[in-house]
Amino acid sequence: MSTTCLNCNAEVSESYCSHCGQKAEVKRLTWHSLGEEIFHFFTHIEKGFLKTTGQLIVHPGKLCKSYLDGKRKAYHKPVSFLLIWITIYLFTWYLADHFTHFENRYTSTLVTWDASTLNFIQKYRSLIDILVLPVTAFINWLILARPKLNYVEVLCVSFYLFSFTFIFHITHITISSLLGIYYKDNAGEYIAVVFLAIWGFYSCYDFYKLYKIRFLIPKLILWIMVAFLAYIFVSKTIVKLLIALGF
Repeated sequence: MSTTCLNCNAEVSESYCSHCGQKAEVKRLTWHSLGEEIFHFFTHIEKGFLKTTGQLIVHPGKLCKSYLDGKRKAYHKPVSFLLIWITIYLFTWYLADHFTHFENRYTSTLVTWDASTLNFIQKYRSLIDILVLPVTAFINWLILARPKLNYVEVLCVSFYLFSFTFIFHITHITISSLLGIYYKDNAGEYIAVVFLAIWGFYSCYDFYKLYKIRFLIPKLILWIMVAFLAYIFVSKTIVKLLIALGF
């Protein structure tokens, strides 16, 4: 028996509309249907999302190269993968800030230039990092990837690798909050910078060694240095713009 699709008004004779793909039978929204939708989201995101997360932590190079080589069905897409981890980070930051009530103890440093800048970066870290990401990816492409990879491919790889930054911050904030360890100070920021620099070196080495890049280690050291300086300069510029815009 054919019915009419409620989404596009096409005739439907099977379980799904052949025109738009919507289910033929659409039930009224209830608490039960809402629960089913939430359950469906977490059970279906788990397969690719958890595998991608595990691969990113253990074998970042293999993950990125497999995705670029076309083996994409088993992995979560890089942009949405990064956005999910940013969302989890923001939620974690809010909970930790709400329940621990730690005050910011940042002071002026050579890295951050002044304490107010670092306080602002901490508050809007996800937005600033997303805006800086294309710049650091471009530097990565110039120093390491070309001519074997194009810029968009390097940008997609950067979405994956940069997700680890938020995984680290989530872990750092969670452990520090549970143990009552103060993390809103220069020491906590230095730990993050050093750890992420080491992991950035490792993850890029694990990826680019698969492409047999010549002089890989010297190029990686150069990239880390240039990208770090670029991050400081660009983030400082973005902070000024955001403050000017009323953030």
